[in-house]
Amino acid sequence: MSRSLAQLAARKQVLIAELELQRMQLELHLGDARAALRPAGLLGGALARPTALLALVNTVAPLFGRRVARIARLAALALAAFRIARVWRSRVPAAQETPAE
Repeated sequence: MSRSLAQLAARKQVLIAELELQRMQLELHLGDARAALRPAGLLGGALARPTALLALVNTVAPLFGRRVARIARLAALALAAFRIARVWRSRVPAAQETPAE
């Protein structure tokens, strides 16, 4: 009986290791695709970096539990929105300002 339990435990460890390997390979391929499709320019970079941050947070956060993962995701989304808004505000053309006469 204990031999079959040991075999099951070993099989479980192998399956977990295979799953982690597949997840890491998928993350690598997604990172390559994200880098290939990353938009150019200042605003594009502002969008691409928070996207990479969100991907990293979504990958790591579940390791710390659901509540921490949810809080981390919301914080990452807030940071991404803040960075995009900051870049968007800084790109307002000077021609829109009223000239002093």
